[in-house]
Amino acid sequence: MLLSTVYSITMLYNKEGNTMKRYREHHGKRLPGLPALAFAALLMSSPGLHAADLGPMPVDGKFDNVTVRISAIAGVYAYGFKKFEDQIRDELGITMEFDTVPPQDAYARDMLEFRSQNSTHDIKLFMPANLADYHRFLLPIEEVAGELGLSFGSDDIEPIYREIYTTWNGVRYSVPWDGDQHNLFYNVAAFENESNKQEFEAQYGYALTPPKTWDQYRDVAEFMSGRDWDGDGEPEHGVAEAWQRGGYAVWWWTNKFASMGGIWFDGDMKPLINSPAGVKAMQNTLDIAEFTPPGTSNFGYPELEAALLNGQVPMVIQWSSTGKSAQNEEVSEIVGNVGVAMVPGVELSDGTITSRPALPTGWAAGVPESSDRAAAAVSLIAFISQPERALEIALDPGTAVDPWRASSFAQTERWRDAFPADADFGEAFIDVQRRSVETGMADLQIPGSNQYLNALDEQISAAIAGEKTAQEAMDAAAARWEEITDRLGRETQKAAWLYQKGALEDKVGIMYEPSWAM
Repeated sequence: MLLSTVYSITMLYNKEGNTMKRYREHHGKRLPGLPALAFAALLMSSPGLHAADLGPMPVDGKFDNVTVRISAIAGVYAYGFKKFEDQIRDELGITMEFDTVPPQDAYARDMLEFRSQNSTHDIKLFMPANLADYHRFLLPIEEVAGELGLSFGSDDIEPIYREIYTTWNGVRYSVPWDGDQHNLFYNVAAFENESNKQEFEAQYGYALTPPKTWDQYRDVAEFMSGRDWDGDGEPEHGVAEAWQRGGYAVWWWTNKFASMGGIWFDGDMKPLINSPAGVKAMQNTLDIAEFTPPGTSNFGYPELEAALLNGQVPMVIQWSSTGKSAQNEEVSEIVGNVGVAMVPGVELSDGTITSRPALPTGWAAGVPESSDRAAAAVSLIAFISQPERALEIALDPGTAVDPWRASSFAQTERWRDAFPADADFGEAFIDVQRRSVETGMADLQIPGSNQYLNALDEQISAAIAGEKTAQEAMDAAAARWEEITDRLGRETQKAAWLYQKGALEDKVGIMYEPSWAM
């Protein structure tokens, strides 16, 4: 067994020299600490460079009426492509077909297709957290683009999306489509009401403002709950979060966990979700539960957004696209009355406030190896992801797509112009998004990430339902994570985590800070 493994590694080195070189370039300082077999497993899971059949090729940049099939997850994502449908057909010779696969079904369906080597799509939109599982079924997209003389403008992609969400083992397998992140949105009138301000300060001893810390977040939720804070004659609720089963509750918990200094594992693959950061994050969620609207445990994206837009609650932590919806008079009752701020954090002893917003899930576009129209698919992604088009898609309220290019964050005037009735909101909106991306926490991205997410989601939901304490829930989740790691192979999982951990530390400056939760 050992001899055959060594032989396989030797042959793979000779065949896939470029993959080995890339791995060394990204991990050279870490290789001595990685077990040899774990390294071999990681290396052998990568397809590397190979002579793939890219399907019909363009002539002078144009295809002869090729149809590209896109798994678009939702209509709002398909619309991002459709904005440029005429240009794509006229300039590239490409027509598009869309299949909207519900996000909760996408992973199982994609993996089934991948393993059958018979994908029904040429472009897959998928959660980057699943890249460690998906990458061996995807083309190394940047290298294919190079063969076609195309560029994705990678230097203009924000580091966390470029180095973590689209890259595995030093190879880029996808391009960002939606730069997901969480922001705090609030009803300005609720916080500027003089009666609210006076009564809040009298009760809590400090001024009523959008909360900057999790303690303030809890105080504001308590104060606003059961109060007619908007003057409509009816009492409202204090806050809402999305706790629907399927991962939502994990993402809202992550905002708190990360800002309290938490990361997913330590260097020896011990889960840190039941550290003080994880338990305190869970406790904050339990502390606000009584101030949320009925049915919050079933809230997903649309229900949470509606709670803010229809005046049920004065504040929500939500994906950035809610900022566009909140200023759209066709769907919102609070147009012109919307504020945006960083997700709350923790005040440290020196008075600074940490904030590490969750970045869930950041959809990305990849091309399956089994696609027989890969050249057209890569050309389409390169076309639609160019800086000006990426910005146009992010600005359009019909897309629900958030920015992911540095140039999109830099064009403040374009964001002011996008909200003519409230240009200051537009400026604050893109500033908060920029700061959130620069400091945000990436989803766990190792093989089996879906299993870890589901196990954690199950325990958080149990705590919200009153079945477990915060400590019990986090301990149970950590125990399940240990079981998953053992089942998938501890050394292989450790090697994969060290890759992500290194990228978090070296590329975006995120590391474990246990003192933040003290």
